[in-house]
Amino acid sequence: MEKEYLKDVREQYENYPYPKRNPLDENNRFFAIVTEQLSRINHYGFKGKIPLYKKGEGEEFRILVAGGGTGDASTHLGVQLKNINAKIIYLDISESSLAIAKERAKIRGLDNIEFIHGSILDIPKMNLKPFHYINSCGVLHHLKSPTQGLNALKSVLKDNGLMGVMVYGKYGRNGIYQM
Repeated sequence: MEKEYLKDVREQYENYPYPKRNPLDENNRFFAIVTEQLSRINHYGFKGKIPLYKKGEGEEFRILVAGGGTGDASTHLGVQLKNINAKIIYLDISESSLAIAKERAKIRGLDNIEFIHGSILDIPKMNLKPFHYINSCGVLHHLKSPTQGLNALKSVLKDNGLMGVMVYGKYGRNGIYQM
């Protein structure tokens, strides 16, 4: 059943990559994602002590964007961390969305993002090094067992790491539904 469910979700995002983005717009505008503002992540998640070093120095700051869609979060984080010793792993089940995200990063000259096509349920088998920060926006509610997805994310989170998770719900998106 789970494989069939993920097949339907994947098919939806293959046919309708989300959010709708044209990579050529990267030349004219920048989508700043409030929840992915590094200063906010640092303040609220790391008490102002986020481990950031210049490229080639110190510990690598690792981020997982699990369910990266068309690349809003990965692009925004990638721009902020362009000159920092950081690695962003983008993961999504939609090859269409991944292609758009990859093109957006290319246009911006971002070499700090690694793109992986796959499901968050496969994370425990991917041999990924632990992450300081994990972003998962609008993904877990698609799973038959959101807890299983959350546990997969937790399996690669550093002990002192931070996770930003958003799931769709009746009240949290009320203003968007009204529009």
